[in-house]
Amino acid sequence: MAKVSKEQARQIYNRYSQIEDAEELMEKLKDFTHEVLVNDKPKLMDNRYHPYGTIELHVPTFKEGQFDGSYRIVGISYPSAMRVLKNHIKQLKRELAELQNNLDQCQN
Repeated sequence: MAKVSKEQARQIYNRYSQIEDAEELMEKLKDFTHEVLVNDKPKLMDNRYHPYGTIELHVPTFKEGQFDGSYRIVGISYPSAMRVLKNHIKQLKRELAELQNNLDQCQN
């Protein structure tokens, strides 16, 4: 049986943790948007109105390999955020599969 290094275990844990967090956030967003549509559906909307509200993202920046602050992006609609979260989860699951394949190759 091959040993799993501390770094490999950390990478696996981090991906599972991110997947769980993203899936939990998606469920909360689904519940909230459903509640808003059922209970408080607006009659007239202009192009700037988001019936669910908006989300804010922070994108980290790095300089010479060091964390150097972040950009703040505001006004992202919930449906757009849901698409981003779904894509993020898919990517994390691909990375987990790759990590698993690498571990399986080490065992053989």
